[in-house]
Amino acid sequence: MSTLEPGPGAPVANACGTDCDEALGRLFEYLDSELDAPDAERIRAHLEECEPCLGEYDVEAVVKKLVKRCCQEEAPADLRLRIHERLTVARTQPAEG
Repeated sequence: MSTLEPGPGAPVANACGTDCDEALGRLFEYLDSELDAPDAERIRAHLEECEPCLGEYDVEAVVKKLVKRCCQEEAPADLRLRIHERLTVARTQPAEG
């Protein structure tokens, strides 16, 4: 292999100019519809052209659906109160250090 050829796992730029590192690094934002329209379009175009990144997208999309489906029970009513109390105590205690 020459020194100019990318090695395994090296970021690859495709025709839309988005490399795999960027696409994978922003995958969760894309899945959660947190990207602005131009960024979302760049990631979508990359996924259309890059099979390895599309595979990662598919895996993460399935995991997200499974977690959502499996985590539908509500937390106990007093949980919010206990968390709020602990946060209040943590805020009023002086920082160590």
